[in-house]
Amino acid sequence: MIATQVAGKAARDSLFLTNFHVSALPTMLIVSAAFSIVAALVAARAMTVYGPARVVPPCFVASGLLLLAEWWLAGRSPRPAAVLVYLHIAALGSILISGFWSLVDEIFDPRSAKRGFGRIMGAATAGGLFGGLIAERVGSVAGVLSILPVIAGLHFVCAFLIPRFSHASAAAPGSFSALFKHRHKTDDESGFSVLRRVGYLRSLALIVLLGNVAATLLDYVFKARATATFTDSAELVRFFALFYTVVSVLTLAVQTGMTRRLLESIGIARTVAVRPALVIVGGVVSLPVAGLLSVGVVRGLEMVVQSSLFRAGYELLFTPVVPADKRRTKTVVDVGADRMGDIVGGALIRLGLLLPVAFVDHTLLALVIVISLASLAVARMLHAGYVRALEQSLIHRAGAIDASEMDVPGLRTIMLDSATGIDFTMTGVGLRLDELRDRSGSDTEPGTRAASNKTPTPVGALVTTDPELSSLIELRSGDPRRVRDELHRNGAITPVIATQMITLLAWDEMSGRASHALVKAVPSITGQLIDRMLDRDEEFAVRRRIPRILAAATSRRAVDGLSAALADERFEVRYQAARALARIYERSASLGVDNQLVYSMVSVETHVDRRLWNEQRLIDEPDATEDPALIDPSVRGRAGRRMEHVFTLLSLVLPREPLRIAYKGLLTTDAVLRATGLEYLESVLPREIWSTLYPLLDESPHEPAAPARPREQVLENLMRSTQSIELNLAEIRKNIPDR
Repeated sequence: MIATQVAGKAARDSLFLTNFHVSALPTMLIVSAAFSIVAALVAARAMTVYGPARVVPPCFVASGLLLLAEWWLAGRSPRPAAVLVYLHIAALGSILISGFWSLVDEIFDPRSAKRGFGRIMGAATAGGLFGGLIAERVGSVAGVLSILPVIAGLHFVCAFLIPRFSHASAAAPGSFSALFKHRHKTDDESGFSVLRRVGYLRSLALIVLLGNVAATLLDYVFKARATATFTDSAELVRFFALFYTVVSVLTLAVQTGMTRRLLESIGIARTVAVRPALVIVGGVVSLPVAGLLSVGVVRGLEMVVQSSLFRAGYELLFTPVVPADKRRTKTVVDVGADRMGDIVGGALIRLGLLLPVAFVDHTLLALVIVISLASLAVARMLHAGYVRALEQSLIHRAGAIDASEMDVPGLRTIMLDSATGIDFTMTGVGLRLDELRDRSGSDTEPGTRAASNKTPTPVGALVTTDPELSSLIELRSGDPRRVRDELHRNGAITPVIATQMITLLAWDEMSGRASHALVKAVPSITGQLIDRMLDRDEEFAVRRRIPRILAAATSRRAVDGLSAALADERFEVRYQAARALARIYERSASLGVDNQLVYSMVSVETHVDRRLWNEQRLIDEPDATEDPALIDPSVRGRAGRRMEHVFTLLSLVLPREPLRIAYKGLLTTDAVLRATGLEYLESVLPREIWSTLYPLLDESPHEPAAPARPREQVLENLMRSTQSIELNLAEIRKNIPDR
């Protein structure tokens, strides 16, 4: 397809410039652009109703037949044929390319597109090289007109290949085209209506328009210099063929050596911005001379970047757009905005021709620089729009999730031998010791549950008239009935009484009632709760249950205390603190947490061996009624608690709805939603955070086994865990009663 486009442009330019003066080129640009816009609107409507898979192949057949007819006409009436070929290549050729990319955009999700588009663009660049060779060889041996039937034959080949390509894509259950089948097809919203509604698409259209205006002006100056240098038609076609061939070779080199690296290192929007930036620099350098060589170099580099970096980035920017909007606007933006650039460029050229001949080229080059500056400003805004488009794509795609398709990740077993290495961490060892300690309570006598179910020592009956002392006596009685009755009373909770109630949090049977009572007094005891939560000598059961109580607070002091708990040595305290902050933030967004603190905590949580990522457990499982909106109950058991904790932390600094859907998408079999979620996270997270989080999220079924680590590293990890092991063993010994 790209081979036919490159060869067709060479034949089009040669036919037109050998039959008309170069001054007629601006008028032809305007006429062909207007024709292209009308054709693009018709094509956009057809693709909206029928889809690109059903529209593109017949268009290739029609294009091939038209080329044969134009070839026949050119031998009898060369000037009308030159006009028809120009209109054909400018309009239908662009629609075919846009239709192909519309089909590709519906096949690839935003994440896989980064890998797939590179190969497609590489093949397209090779096709451009092939097309340039066709134009040069066929044109020099058999004449310019002989190029047309060769192009027609290639169009018939494309018409044969596209259906095979599209059928395979439509069968994929996760493709955008498969999803589109379930959308309403009776919506009559036009592409222009979508552009008015979606600002991001307007930005894409604007950068296409501005880029093509600059390219049109630059192209005119280049061709004017070429026609002044080469007067013979054969020399002119060979020059254009050689020029396009060199451009194709350079494009192939850039595509294979730089495109993917730039996309990954500087991002999509900045990669798109390379084109106007390069034109600005080249325009400034060539402005004083404005000769064929200097202008040709700038025009060639602009074409190289446009066909490689810009095209790859531009198509990637389109991938997250929801399918319905994409079908309605893709051709309008690709062809309509591009051809509108031809109209504006042609009009500017006509105005420039009114100036003295000596000033025309310099004036047009100055306009190229100014327009490229405006294009660069638009490109700088594209990243924010891309992130918003990813958010909308996640929300749109979420409706296609089938809960029955959830993947339940299996638990990973850690092999404790020197071949695979031993990886004890503070939280990993703490987890297993916590479970051991929790189980130890089942072997004790009733009323003497260890650790998290510790019953207070009974206190004898005392007679007192002091209400506070009387309440303390009941709370410390050790009698479940008396404690329960006291907790049900609605008396005032003084700091002294609150101290005893907080202690009751370690008693499983009473912890729920004690928490309920403490919640009512949170505003007056916030500091007391924070001190007990952060005290490392406090009972672990008390510390891990306090964040649930603080979640009812709406004060900066509570937020600061819970933020400090995010760095606690015990995972469950960190986990509950993050959940409490999420609930507070959900009620009062003004009480936010410092972004740098959150990202530093995420970094700490993600610096963990991948085999431990899904191993984290909890003693106190979350209550579904307390969950912040981020965690969907339908996926709670689908991932490890550490992953859930990381996403809870991220919900404090990122938009909650798209993050919630991204989290859910990572746990489904919907490949598109999962990939879109990964792409969204990569786009919004700092690079240093993403680099540690991504390896834990992007699990591949073909991932190689982790290499064995040296024994020295295994021993170092084990010794580093000694303090945590001793801490947990001491706690177990303290709470298990003597036999």
